[in-house]
Amino acid sequence: MQLVFLLLLYSNIRIDASINFIFFIKIYKGGVCLADKDLIESGAEDTWSEEEELNGIVKKRERFEKLMTKSDNPWGLSPKALESKKAAMTMLSTKNGMFAKVPLVCKGKVCPYESTCELLKYDMAPVGEYCPTELAQIDIRAMGYSSDIDINTASFTDKNLLSELITLDIMLERCKALLAKEGTPVLDMAIGADREGNEIIQPTVSKAWDAYERMSKKRDSVYQLLMMTRKDKIKNQKDDEQAVSLSDMMKDIINMEE
Repeated sequence: MQLVFLLLLYSNIRIDASINFIFFIKIYKGGVCLADKDLIESGAEDTWSEEEELNGIVKKRERFEKLMTKSDNPWGLSPKALESKKAAMTMLSTKNGMFAKVPLVCKGKVCPYESTCELLKYDMAPVGEYCPTELAQIDIRAMGYSSDIDINTASFTDKNLLSELITLDIMLERCKALLAKEGTPVLDMAIGADREGNEIIQPTVSKAWDAYERMSKKRDSVYQLLMMTRKDKIKNQKDDEQAVSLSDMMKDIINMEE
Protein backbone atom coordinates (compact mmCIF):
# COMPACT_ATOMS: atom_id res chain seq x y z
CA MET A 1 0.00 0.00 0.00
CA GLN A 2 1.48 3.31 -1.08
CA LEU A 3 1.03 6.43 0.92
CA VAL A 4 -0.12 9.24 -1.40
CA PHE A 5 0.15 12.13 1.00
CA LEU A 6 -0.45 13.07 4.59
CA LEU A 7 -2.77 15.95 5.07
CA LEU A 8 -2.62 17.66 8.42
CA LEU A 9 -5.87 19.43 8.90
CA TYR A 10 -6.16 21.65 11.88
CA SER A 11 -9.72 22.56 12.54
CA ASN A 12 -10.85 24.57 15.49
CA ILE A 13 -14.55 23.76 15.53
CA ARG A 14 -16.80 24.63 18.41
CA ILE A 15 -19.64 22.27 19.24
CA ASP A 16 -22.07 23.47 21.87
CA ALA A 17 -19.61 26.35 22.32
CA SER A 18 -17.39 24.20 24.54
CA ILE A 19 -15.58 21.29 22.78
CA ASN A 20 -12.59 21.72 20.47
CA PHE A 21 -11.59 18.97 17.99
CA ILE A 22 -8.20 18.42 16.38
CA PHE A 23 -7.97 15.60 13.83
CA PHE A 24 -5.09 14.05 11.99
CA ILE A 25 -6.40 12.61 8.72
CA LYS A 26 -4.40 9.99 6.84
CA ILE A 27 -5.46 9.52 3.24
CA TYR A 28 -4.54 6.17 1.67
CA LYS A 29 -4.99 4.86 -1.79
CA GLY A 30 -8.49 3.52 -2.02
CA GLY A 31 -10.03 5.44 0.83
CA VAL A 32 -9.80 7.87 3.74
CA CYS A 33 -9.69 6.96 7.43
CA LEU A 34 -9.62 8.99 10.63
CA ALA A 35 -6.81 8.13 13.06
CA ASP A 36 -4.34 9.46 15.61
CA LYS A 37 -6.83 11.71 17.39
CA ASP A 38 -5.24 14.13 19.83
CA LEU A 39 -8.60 14.94 21.25
CA ILE A 40 -11.75 12.88 20.78
CA GLU A 41 -15.28 13.69 21.68
CA SER A 42 -16.36 12.74 25.17
CA GLY A 43 -18.97 10.21 24.01
CA ALA A 44 -16.39 8.12 22.17
CA GLU A 45 -14.03 8.36 25.13
CA ASP A 46 -16.72 7.09 27.50
CA THR A 47 -17.46 4.20 25.13
CA TRP A 48 -13.79 3.27 25.04
CA SER A 49 -13.47 3.36 28.85
CA GLU A 50 -16.60 1.19 29.21
CA GLU A 51 -15.14 -1.37 26.81
CA GLU A 52 -11.88 -1.45 28.77
CA GLU A 53 -13.78 -1.89 32.04
CA LEU A 54 -15.89 -4.68 30.52
CA ASN A 55 -12.80 -6.46 29.22
CA GLY A 56 -11.22 -6.22 32.64
CA ILE A 57 -14.32 -7.69 34.31
CA VAL A 58 -14.45 -10.52 31.77
CA LYS A 59 -10.83 -11.42 32.49
CA LYS A 60 -11.46 -11.39 36.24
CA ARG A 61 -14.52 -13.62 35.78
CA GLU A 62 -12.53 -16.08 33.68
CA ARG A 63 -9.80 -16.24 36.34
CA PHE A 64 -12.45 -16.71 39.04
CA GLU A 65 -14.17 -19.52 37.13
CA LYS A 66 -10.86 -21.21 36.47
CA LEU A 67 -10.03 -21.02 40.16
CA MET A 68 -13.44 -22.35 41.25
CA THR A 69 -13.19 -25.36 38.94
CA LYS A 70 -10.00 -26.53 40.62
CA SER A 71 -10.98 -29.45 42.83
CA ASP A 72 -7.94 -29.10 45.08
CA ASN A 73 -8.37 -25.40 45.88
CA PRO A 74 -11.88 -24.08 45.16
CA TRP A 75 -11.57 -21.36 47.82
CA GLY A 76 -8.42 -19.85 46.35
CA LEU A 77 -6.45 -20.33 49.56
CA SER A 78 -2.75 -19.63 49.97
CA PRO A 79 -0.39 -22.63 50.43
CA LYS A 80 -0.28 -21.97 54.20
CA ALA A 81 -4.06 -21.76 54.42
CA LEU A 82 -4.39 -24.99 52.42
CA GLU A 83 -2.19 -26.88 54.89
CA SER A 84 -4.11 -25.37 57.81
CA LYS A 85 -7.39 -26.48 56.28
CA LYS A 86 -6.05 -30.03 55.89
CA ALA A 87 -5.07 -30.03 59.58
CA ALA A 88 -8.55 -28.80 60.53
CA MET A 89 -10.18 -31.53 58.42
CA THR A 90 -8.06 -34.15 60.21
CA MET A 91 -9.08 -32.75 63.60
CA LEU A 92 -12.79 -32.72 62.72
CA SER A 93 -12.66 -36.27 61.37
CA THR A 94 -11.50 -37.65 64.73
CA LYS A 95 -13.89 -38.99 67.35
CA ASN A 96 -13.70 -35.87 69.52
CA GLY A 97 -13.25 -33.43 66.68
CA MET A 98 -16.89 -32.36 66.79
CA PHE A 99 -16.51 -31.32 70.42
CA ALA A 100 -13.23 -29.38 70.13
CA LYS A 101 -14.84 -26.03 70.96
CA VAL A 102 -16.89 -27.26 73.91
CA PRO A 103 -14.40 -27.49 76.82
CA LEU A 104 -13.30 -24.40 78.70
CA VAL A 105 -9.70 -23.28 78.93
CA CYS A 106 -8.52 -23.60 82.54
CA LYS A 107 -8.14 -20.21 84.26
CA GLY A 108 -7.09 -21.51 87.65
CA LYS A 109 -8.37 -19.53 90.62
CA VAL A 110 -10.15 -16.97 88.42
CA CYS A 111 -12.35 -19.65 86.83
CA PRO A 112 -16.06 -18.97 87.46
CA TYR A 113 -16.43 -22.60 88.56
CA GLU A 114 -13.39 -22.71 90.86
CA SER A 115 -15.51 -23.33 93.97
CA THR A 116 -16.48 -26.80 92.70
CA CYS A 117 -13.19 -27.72 90.97
CA GLU A 118 -11.56 -30.64 92.79
CA LEU A 119 -8.38 -30.42 90.69
CA LEU A 120 -7.79 -26.84 91.83
CA LYS A 121 -7.97 -27.89 95.48
CA TYR A 122 -5.07 -30.30 94.93
CA ASP A 123 -3.08 -27.89 92.77
CA MET A 124 -3.60 -30.02 89.66
CA ALA A 125 -5.39 -27.49 87.47
CA PRO A 126 -3.47 -27.08 84.15
CA VAL A 127 -3.84 -23.32 83.63
CA GLY A 128 -3.97 -22.36 79.95
CA GLU A 129 -5.03 -25.82 78.76
CA TYR A 130 -8.42 -27.42 78.25
CA CYS A 131 -10.30 -28.22 81.43
CA PRO A 132 -9.54 -31.91 82.26
CA THR A 133 -12.89 -32.33 84.03
CA GLU A 134 -14.86 -31.25 80.98
CA LEU A 135 -12.66 -33.32 78.66
CA ALA A 136 -13.43 -36.38 80.79
CA GLN A 137 -17.15 -35.58 80.73
CA ILE A 138 -17.05 -35.24 76.94
CA ASP A 139 -15.28 -38.59 76.50
CA ILE A 140 -17.69 -40.41 78.83
CA ARG A 141 -20.75 -38.96 77.10
CA ALA A 142 -19.35 -39.54 73.63
CA MET A 143 -18.77 -43.22 74.38
CA GLY A 144 -22.17 -43.67 76.03
CA TYR A 145 -24.22 -41.89 73.39
CA SER A 146 -22.26 -43.50 70.56
CA SER A 147 -23.34 -46.93 71.72
CA ASP A 148 -26.95 -45.76 72.09
CA ILE A 149 -27.27 -44.52 68.52
CA ASP A 150 -24.67 -46.87 66.92
CA ILE A 151 -22.31 -44.10 65.83
CA ASN A 152 -20.64 -46.29 63.17
CA THR A 153 -23.84 -46.43 61.10
CA ALA A 154 -25.31 -43.08 62.17
CA SER A 155 -26.10 -40.44 59.57
CA PHE A 156 -24.35 -37.08 59.43
CA THR A 157 -27.48 -35.48 60.89
CA ASP A 158 -27.45 -37.85 63.86
CA LYS A 159 -23.79 -37.07 64.48
CA ASN A 160 -24.55 -33.35 64.51
CA LEU A 161 -27.38 -33.95 66.97
CA LEU A 162 -25.00 -35.98 69.11
CA SER A 163 -22.53 -33.07 69.09
CA GLU A 164 -25.29 -30.69 70.20
CA LEU A 165 -26.40 -33.14 72.88
CA ILE A 166 -22.93 -33.34 74.41
CA THR A 167 -22.60 -29.56 74.29
CA LEU A 168 -25.88 -29.22 76.20
CA ASP A 169 -24.70 -31.75 78.77
CA ILE A 170 -21.54 -29.75 79.42
CA MET A 171 -23.50 -26.51 79.69
CA LEU A 172 -25.84 -28.16 82.18
CA GLU A 173 -22.86 -29.23 84.28
CA ARG A 174 -21.67 -25.63 84.34
CA CYS A 175 -25.10 -24.50 85.51
CA LYS A 176 -24.97 -27.09 88.27
CA ALA A 177 -21.60 -25.72 89.39
CA LEU A 178 -23.01 -22.19 89.60
CA LEU A 179 -26.08 -23.42 91.50
CA ALA A 180 -23.82 -25.23 93.97
CA LYS A 181 -21.92 -21.99 94.50
CA GLU A 182 -25.14 -19.98 95.02
CA GLY A 183 -26.62 -22.64 97.29
CA THR A 184 -30.23 -21.98 96.28
CA PRO A 185 -32.21 -21.47 93.07
CA VAL A 186 -33.92 -18.41 94.60
CA LEU A 187 -31.83 -15.32 95.37
CA ASP A 188 -32.68 -12.04 97.08
CA MET A 189 -32.15 -9.34 94.48
CA ALA A 190 -32.25 -5.57 94.92
CA ILE A 191 -34.87 -4.18 92.54
CA GLY A 192 -34.77 -0.54 93.60
CA ALA A 193 -34.79 1.82 96.55
CA ASP A 194 -37.47 3.52 98.63
CA ARG A 195 -37.70 7.23 99.40
CA GLU A 196 -35.34 6.88 102.33
CA GLY A 197 -32.70 5.20 100.16
CA ASN A 198 -33.19 1.71 101.52
CA GLU A 199 -32.87 -1.14 99.04
CA ILE A 200 -36.01 -2.97 98.03
CA ILE A 201 -35.26 -6.70 98.09
CA GLN A 202 -37.29 -9.22 96.15
CA PRO A 203 -36.78 -12.99 95.84
CA THR A 204 -35.82 -13.83 92.26
CA VAL A 205 -35.13 -17.08 90.47
CA SER A 206 -31.42 -17.56 89.87
CA LYS A 207 -30.13 -16.91 86.35
CA ALA A 208 -28.22 -20.17 86.60
CA TRP A 209 -31.44 -22.04 87.40
CA ASP A 210 -33.27 -20.32 84.57
CA ALA A 211 -30.50 -21.31 82.15
CA TYR A 212 -30.55 -24.87 83.51
CA GLU A 213 -34.28 -25.21 82.84
CA ARG A 214 -33.96 -23.83 79.31
CA MET A 215 -31.11 -26.15 78.38
CA SER A 216 -32.84 -29.14 79.97
CA LYS A 217 -35.83 -28.62 77.68
CA LYS A 218 -33.53 -28.23 74.71
CA ARG A 219 -31.72 -31.46 75.61
CA ASP A 220 -35.05 -33.30 75.95
CA SER A 221 -36.01 -32.19 72.43
CA VAL A 222 -32.72 -33.55 71.08
CA TYR A 223 -33.38 -36.82 72.92
CA GLN A 224 -36.72 -37.07 71.16
CA LEU A 225 -35.18 -36.33 67.76
CA LEU A 226 -32.71 -39.15 68.31
CA MET A 227 -35.44 -41.36 69.90
CA MET A 228 -33.19 -42.13 72.85
CA THR A 229 -35.62 -42.08 75.81
CA ARG A 230 -37.52 -45.07 77.20
CA LYS A 231 -40.78 -43.46 76.10
CA ASP A 232 -39.56 -43.22 72.51
CA LYS A 233 -38.30 -46.81 72.53
CA ILE A 234 -41.60 -48.15 73.93
CA LYS A 235 -43.53 -46.20 71.31
CA ASN A 236 -41.36 -47.58 68.54
CA GLN A 237 -41.83 -51.10 69.89
CA LYS A 238 -45.62 -50.69 69.91
CA ASP A 239 -45.57 -49.32 66.37
CA ASP A 240 -43.55 -52.33 65.23
CA GLU A 241 -45.96 -54.73 66.95
CA GLN A 242 -48.95 -53.03 65.31
CA ALA A 243 -47.27 -53.25 61.93
CA VAL A 244 -46.60 -56.96 62.44
CA SER A 245 -50.20 -57.58 63.57
CA LEU A 246 -51.58 -55.81 60.53
CA SER A 247 -49.33 -57.84 58.28
CA ASP A 248 -50.50 -61.08 59.90
CA MET A 249 -54.14 -60.08 59.47
CA MET A 250 -53.63 -59.43 55.76
CA LYS A 251 -51.98 -62.83 55.37
CA ASP A 252 -54.92 -64.55 57.14
CA ILE A 253 -57.45 -62.82 54.91
CA ILE A 254 -55.55 -63.84 51.78
CA ASN A 255 -55.33 -67.47 52.99
CA MET A 256 -59.09 -67.55 53.71
CA GLU A 257 -59.93 -66.37 50.20
CA GLU A 258 -57.76 -69.06 48.68
